[in-house]
Amino acid sequence: MTRRILVVDDDAAVGKTVGRALRTMGYEVVTISDPMDAYELLETHRFDLVLIDVNMPGMSGDALFVALVRRAPELAARVLLMSGDPWGAEHRWPADLPRCPMLAKPFGLDVLGRMVADASGRTRKRNGG
Repeated sequence: MTRRILVVDDDAAVGKTVGRALRTMGYEVVTISDPMDAYELLETHRFDLVLIDVNMPGMSGDALFVALVRRAPELAARVLLMSGDPWGAEHRWPADLPRCPMLAKPFGLDVLGRMVADASGRTRKRNGG
């Protein structure tokens, strides 16, 4: 079964590039640039993994993470954060967020592939798959 990934990044070029790379690795990918649209989409669609950019206008990635996990706690293990400044906002993060894996931008395709595979492996174990 193909793993489904949602990529949330306000920079459309980054989202498109990450999505294309993940598709070549065999994943089914949906990219979205607006965090509120992502929040609504996750209410009606299931994804095996969600990649969220931390620095987005309107709703930051850490706020989106908290909102998603409050609504669906099982999502906490299925999120990878992405940021060009991964530790800049840490002082205001909730306690669970620093445990969330972080892709530091810029990242190479090998790092992306490894982290997504690791996260997918973790979610399969938790879900008994």
